[in-house]
Amino acid sequence: MNIHTSSTRKVKSACPYCGVGCGIVMEVAGNRVTKVTGDKDHPANRGRLCTKGMTSAQAIEATGRLDRAFIRADRNGEQVPVALDRALSETAERLKVILERDGPDAIALYVSGQMSIEAQYLANKLAKGFIRTQHIESNSRLCMASAASGYKLSLGADGPPGSYDDIDKADLFLVIGSNMADCHPVLFLRLMDRVRQGAKLIVVDPRRTATAEKAGLFLQIKGGTDLALLNGLLHLLHDSGRIDTDFISAHTDGWADMLDFLSAYAPDAVAAITGLAAEDIRNAAEMIGNAGNWISLWTMGLNQSTHGTWSSNALCNLHLATGAICRPGSGPFSLTGQPNAMGGREMGYMGPGLPGQRSALVDADRQFVEKRWALPKGTIRSDGGGGTISLFEDMRSGLIKACWIICTNPVASVANRATVIDGLKKAELVITQDVFLDTETNIYADILLPGALWAEAEGVMVNSERTMTLMGKAVEPPGEARPDWWIIAEIACRMGYAWAFTYASAAEVFDEIRGFANAKTGYDISGATHGRLAESPLQWPVAKGGTDRNPVRYRDPAKGFQFPTASGKAQFFARPHLDASEMPDEQFPFVLNTGRLQHQWHTMTKTGKIQTLNKLNSGPFVEIHPQDAQAFGVSDGDRVEIRSRRGFAILPAIVTDRVLPGACFAPFHWNDIFGNDIAINAVTCDAVDPISLQPELKVCAVALSPVGQPSKATPSTSTLVQKVLQPVTTGGWLAAGADRFASAVGLKAPEPLVLAGAERAYLEGFILGLRIDDRAPSGVPVLPPNAPLPLEKRQRLNGLLAGLFSRDGPSLDAVQTASASLEEKRNDGILMLWSSQTGTAEELAKRCAADLGEHGLKIRLACMEECAADALLRENLLLVVTSTFGDGEAPDNGAGFWRHLQNSKVQLPDLGFAILALGDSSYGEFCGFGRRLDEKLEALGARRLLSRIDCDGDGEDKVDGWLDAVIEALTDDDPDPLDTMTVAKPAPLPAITSGTLREKASTVRLIRNLRLNGAGSAKETRQIGFDLRDTGLNYEAGDALGIRPSNCPALVAEILDTTGLSPEALVIVPDAGEMPLADALADHFEIARITPDFLRFVAERSRNEGLNALLHRDNKAGRENWLWGRQVADVLSEYRPRVDAGDFLSSLKRLQPRLYSISSSPKAHAGEVHLTVSTVRYAHQGRARHGVCSVFLADRAEQSGASIFVRPAPGFRLPGDAERPVIMIGPGTGIAPFRGFLADRAASGATGRNWLFFGEQHASSDFYYRDELLDWQHSGVLTRLDTAFSRDGTDKVYVQDRMLEKAADLWRWIEEGASVYVCGDASRMARDVDAALKAIVAGQGQMSDDKAADYVARLARDKRYLRDVY
Repeated sequence: MNIHTSSTRKVKSACPYCGVGCGIVMEVAGNRVTKVTGDKDHPANRGRLCTKGMTSAQAIEATGRLDRAFIRADRNGEQVPVALDRALSETAERLKVILERDGPDAIALYVSGQMSIEAQYLANKLAKGFIRTQHIESNSRLCMASAASGYKLSLGADGPPGSYDDIDKADLFLVIGSNMADCHPVLFLRLMDRVRQGAKLIVVDPRRTATAEKAGLFLQIKGGTDLALLNGLLHLLHDSGRIDTDFISAHTDGWADMLDFLSAYAPDAVAAITGLAAEDIRNAAEMIGNAGNWISLWTMGLNQSTHGTWSSNALCNLHLATGAICRPGSGPFSLTGQPNAMGGREMGYMGPGLPGQRSALVDADRQFVEKRWALPKGTIRSDGGGGTISLFEDMRSGLIKACWIICTNPVASVANRATVIDGLKKAELVITQDVFLDTETNIYADILLPGALWAEAEGVMVNSERTMTLMGKAVEPPGEARPDWWIIAEIACRMGYAWAFTYASAAEVFDEIRGFANAKTGYDISGATHGRLAESPLQWPVAKGGTDRNPVRYRDPAKGFQFPTASGKAQFFARPHLDASEMPDEQFPFVLNTGRLQHQWHTMTKTGKIQTLNKLNSGPFVEIHPQDAQAFGVSDGDRVEIRSRRGFAILPAIVTDRVLPGACFAPFHWNDIFGNDIAINAVTCDAVDPISLQPELKVCAVALSPVGQPSKATPSTSTLVQKVLQPVTTGGWLAAGADRFASAVGLKAPEPLVLAGAERAYLEGFILGLRIDDRAPSGVPVLPPNAPLPLEKRQRLNGLLAGLFSRDGPSLDAVQTASASLEEKRNDGILMLWSSQTGTAEELAKRCAADLGEHGLKIRLACMEECAADALLRENLLLVVTSTFGDGEAPDNGAGFWRHLQNSKVQLPDLGFAILALGDSSYGEFCGFGRRLDEKLEALGARRLLSRIDCDGDGEDKVDGWLDAVIEALTDDDPDPLDTMTVAKPAPLPAITSGTLREKASTVRLIRNLRLNGAGSAKETRQIGFDLRDTGLNYEAGDALGIRPSNCPALVAEILDTTGLSPEALVIVPDAGEMPLADALADHFEIARITPDFLRFVAERSRNEGLNALLHRDNKAGRENWLWGRQVADVLSEYRPRVDAGDFLSSLKRLQPRLYSISSSPKAHAGEVHLTVSTVRYAHQGRARHGVCSVFLADRAEQSGASIFVRPAPGFRLPGDAERPVIMIGPGTGIAPFRGFLADRAASGATGRNWLFFGEQHASSDFYYRDELLDWQHSGVLTRLDTAFSRDGTDKVYVQDRMLEKAADLWRWIEEGASVYVCGDASRMARDVDAALKAIVAGQGQMSDDKAADYVARLARDKRYLRDVY
């Protein structure tokens, strides 16, 4: 479907990668796809996309496109460009020569599950109906052949009996041999949605994958032993009576043969084979037995085996035995790996297959197809090829002379690829048809034909659940590139078959395919057309006049179960466990497993050209268990040779317990184009399943050995870093002395330090510098303060350096003398400290320092956290600019300084100080920290230069007055600036319009106003978005946005009515001039929030003693309780004071801008800024009341626009190190900045891990940005997501509870360098999270409470514990 706007059009299509078959929408301008988004109407993904789908358009414009044909005159010559017409004619002529000379079996076609159904159909039609070769194979043989064979044997036909809809109804998932989280991420998101609703998840895999991390029960099985486990589960289900005997009796054959067979698979026997605990096997069986509905999902982990078909049978056995099949929420579901692998199987593009799920081995099927193709009876042969491995073996032996390879890269993807290379070298004619020039296979081509990419042609794809999606043509292909179906048809025509291959469009080809309905298997697309598919995807069977979706197969509403087998019943098969074809031995003692990564795909002909994906999965590796790595002396990054009986690869090591001891894992994506000796399929095993002919890529016996390890004489910097980080274990008198010293001071043996990427890189450079510096030693090397290491790590490493390099130091007397000298030395100039939660006080301090500097004063500006309290001993003059956090507390970057100052006994009689305190007068502890700091400094003997100034948000004049008074005091002619003086009411100066409290504002258009809550929520939380284009406003993720709202017109009218004041009465508003009273109340004064000044005003005018009692300083709790829910209008209504306009306005606070944490990133949301706003609406004594700004944004800003400004928050920014892990704790609207952080890290390709804690009331209605978060999680951007929905369980659970549950992991992340961010409510949440963090540090770090508090304070000082709280 094409949707047109004035400048762009939108074209719907399907994602060109995995078999989930996500719908996409391409935005097209001219001949360029500018953006790809998920199609929210598509049943497969409902708008979700993974990283590959989101970046898919980038491949269209990637360099290296094959935009013309190439021909090689001879095998030793160069491939030279030629006109496409010539290449097509030469292809046809050379194929005809070989066909006539050597017969049909001298020609082979090797095709792909990435081709459209039209291209697949034409390739099979040409091969089997006209060339009459038995050799047409597909890369699906490497992926799904065993699943197809298993389905056919057990159920009678290929394809899953259910659909994705079953996921939404299942009570349990058995994911076996599939890393869905990485390989089918969007579908896994849907599965996890159901898990969050209470479904259980069992994962079976020899590797602890991202999928396994989410499992309720993870069974880490030995590679190649799945069949024993499946038999063992069925044994336990039968033994415990958890089978459906009625279903078995009515709808299956072969159960009787299973009973004796299963007795060999008792739990202990299965445990011995699989390496699993018998109890875990029992638990898995019990979970399946207790599940009302359950689904199994599998892919290559089962299929790529010499017993893959049997494993598929065994899974079907489990479903048949429990009756969990052909009903919503249940069934065996094989996931496909390519976007049209399912369509290719339906078209019969491998082995003896024929269109419409038919077989050349069946007489009736051959005759049907011959009739459809208008061929004489007997034309189609009654045999089929021997599979992919056999095809290339026949080519190597010379039986196959010509091979036409379409849309695939077998040199990189086929097991034991040496056979492929040898075959291509031996062949007389190799034709490749691809979209990119540089592939491992194209190197061997005699003729290269330029194909069109998915967005450059029209065609139909069929996904794993039988849903057909029309790929709409969005742009023209480059140069002479053409659609695959067109090239195949054109060559067929030139070979002399024009009468059967002349088509005007892909739609005509599809119309021909519609005639291949198969009543036996249920395959039917006769009711589908390109026109109907342009309106909506369709799920077959789609008969003429049929519905769009048919999720359940083999069950007729009238006739019941009907399986397409000879008996009409599903079949049980007793499939015994057998060892893999190649088991580890003395020569090859390890088992290699291969697979995919989330952000790359297949052999990277497309994804390898997309920089975003290359940043996320940047290179090949081999995972090795720590025990094995230690035995070889291998560390992370060391090169390791993986060698089998067939070949070798050399890859960098990742040492991890994701794999079992004796096992290793390597992805197969990277091959020759990306480097030498990195193709893992040079190693893999090409033994095949005798039924499916699928090779055993998952189990291969290998030997491992380090490559090029540096000698002991010249260790690498990585080795040196590793030595530095490990505890010292060598002996000697110095070591013995160190042990005695450690014991004397109560220190245990140090634990190894764990370094993040940037930390390790810095230390490697530092150590390299020490090694190449041949100067005589002149002191102890010290890591500088700007080294990218937290303070505690830096101190430990500096201590280590001192221990290594410090010898024959100065005497004790000399040290004491130096210390005394340091104490006596006093610093010059004026120290100005700032402390800020949001950045306002920091920016103001910078402006003040600059102004003071212009008056000749030497200012040393520093954040409070950078100053030790005792360092004030060396200061003469101190200026402080600070805000207050929460209930009168210090901001985070002042908390450590304040704690030490509180405990300090030092006297500061020589220190003069002045404090400018910032705050919000609507809070009870207005400027509370500034006041406490002022009192503490006085208590320590310091002398005030000026009285403290407490400044509200509208206090520009006070700021100016404070600056003026400071300048006057410090530039006085009096030689002693420390004489006591007070300036109670400094004369105001002209307002400073920038750099103090009033930022430049711009009026902008509201472009986004979406309610984030679902139906039934008690909350109203909105995503608000503004258009920043042409404003000049810039921001960074983590900054705040200031909104200057107007008051609710109804509230203004209510106040005027209550007071009897005229709305037209003219009043003067400072800095705004003369205006009607109604306008002043609407735009300039706070008429919702009650301040102490207003309460005093009403108390005086009404002479009410009760109000006076509320105002008493000791009655804070009573006052806050009484004020709860009341607004100015309520107080006026209750006490009816006599007021005039001027006095009334003087009692009100000026209307202040509201600050909201920005929830977007300019890198991901160019030209926009987003907020996450909790809309406040409530009733007080029957009157509607609203939050000032939240309701302004929700109800009125769309019409009026909004005046906004950016408040930079330099103290709440992502780490500069893109590799540093980040922990984010943001319940409710506290998620706002973290959405921005994650978008920022995704857009920039940052590789650091990210962990989010989010909480709200209900998961079903209050999971803000759920889809985005889950997409980020399964794209790898969001490493971990922990949620706490407080009203969904019997006990209320909050984010701090989740933190405590994950204490060990949190501690590990923090010790690995993670930065911790908190956003949300200051009064309770932030306190509780802070307490939880300290408890985790104390418990996991085995520290006292005081030590834990110091540790957390150090995190804050190192800018690794940052809070944006309100």
